[in-house]
Amino acid sequence: MGAVLEFILFSRCNCTLCEAMEDELRPYIKKYSMTVKRQYIDNDAELERRYGSKVPVLTLAGKTLCEYFLNAETLLTVLSEQQPDEKR
Repeated sequence: MGAVLEFILFSRCNCTLCEAMEDELRPYIKKYSMTVKRQYIDNDAELERRYGSKVPVLTLAGKTLCEYFLNAETLLTVLSEQQPDEKR
């Protein structure tokens, strides 16, 4: 079994788009070896500068995968590149 992929979901408090992306990620979390850490940008000047109104932003190893909405095709591509023999 491969290593667990640790994604970060940059978001804001009370953000409906952020909550929607988190909900959309749940089936992938169950199916693949991945975790998603929710990182709030509120009250963090550096994260506010970097992500501002782009949230939610899903990243892996510092690379932005999608903003605003989950791009399932991009996510599946990343998962298949990282875990080519698992659960496809």
